[in-house]
Amino acid sequence: MSGVWKQLEFSIPNIAIKRNDNSQIRDKIMSIDPEKRKKLKINKSTLWYQQKKIKEGKTLKVYNKTKVRIEWPVLVNLLKKF
Repeated sequence: MSGVWKQLEFSIPNIAIKRNDNSQIRDKIMSIDPEKRKKLKINKSTLWYQQKKIKEGKTLKVYNKTKVRIEWPVLVNLLKKF
């Protein structure tokens, strides 16, 4: 039985994970209070679960609808400058 390997060899592929929850968005989510949430029209449970995940140190999935509403005040201020 020559040529039979007695060891298993596994290779781990390089995986690139694209995240959309950078630290700026995390900071903005944590700074939102109930009144600001109402003005931004973000669902109460959405904000609660996102803040909970941030506190637990877990990954956060920020949907485009929420991301746009969080970043909207910044965009409005940029447009006012022009």
